[in-house]
Amino acid sequence: MKRNIQIISAVLLLTATIISCEKVPQGFLSGQIRYRDNPIQVQRGIVAQTNPVDNDGSSAPVTYELLDIRNAMTHKHADSLYMNSERYVWTGKFDPINDTTVELLNTRRELISAPCFEFNQNTGAFTFYGTTAKVPLGTYEFDIRATNENGSKDFKNIATFTLFEADAFEVKAGGGAWFKDNTDQSGDIGAPEVKIQKLSTEGASVILKIVDKNGVAWNPKNNEILKRGDRNSFETFARFHPLVLSDTSMTCNFEVIPFPLIQGPQGYLIYYRIPGKFARVDPGLTPTSDRGYSVNPRFEFHIYQEGTYLVTVRLKNVTRDVL
Repeated sequence: MKRNIQIISAVLLLTATIISCEKVPQGFLSGQIRYRDNPIQVQRGIVAQTNPVDNDGSSAPVTYELLDIRNAMTHKHADSLYMNSERYVWTGKFDPINDTTVELLNTRRELISAPCFEFNQNTGAFTFYGTTAKVPLGTYEFDIRATNENGSKDFKNIATFTLFEADAFEVKAGGGAWFKDNTDQSGDIGAPEVKIQKLSTEGASVILKIVDKNGVAWNPKNNEILKRGDRNSFETFARFHPLVLSDTSMTCNFEVIPFPLIQGPQGYLIYYRIPGKFARVDPGLTPTSDRGYSVNPRFEFHIYQEGTYLVTVRLKNVTRDVL
């Protein structure tokens, strides 16, 4: 009996010795790392950041490496996403109130040539830039590698993201009024109709036209469109370049998105006055049929993507008629 106890003790000791010599795994690296918002939606041409990856309780720190992005239909490497395009990056703190010249602006930014996205190795999140405007719409699949003290694991087709097209601008509520010359009389002419058309992905300009109900434009160079005292005008939001006037339009090079960049005294609304000698209000909207009524539209719009835009403001109850 004593001999059996000695044998059992020896076996247990040997087993413990073997176990103690085995290498203990360092940390934990899950095989279930995932993107919770998969499939990911990304609006083309807009700066957007995706959510971080879910590491499923893996031991920190975990670092991530983007291995490949492919077209989800053809499964071929997405060359268009990796193509270098010029875009600005901030190199210093930009103060939109005081940095109002291109010279000051350029001390805060640098023009680089780079892909339309960045991948964060610490979070697994993507940042997409406005240069995705040059990338074909569609769905893309991608692979990543996760690494921590436990080792590395590759995750093929871990998620997809879809580049989709949507309006990169917004029109807000406006209004319009007539004012009788040399009196305090006024009345409503209805809100103008504001339409925005993106002409190009190049540049950073807004071409503003104010037109009558038939689409005929008033002439800014002929003082047919006037600012209203200390109220916001288009010029209020032209922070880096003076407006360029033509016979039919006003053009603003806005340089930095969004446009408008910051509010004016009346928020983002734009106000103008068209003197009565350049405008005829439809019958029934004013007390009399004479020409002593100015028309005063107000409107608001926002641009969220670089490019060249035509903004047409149509006064639905007014005709351009120059005396």
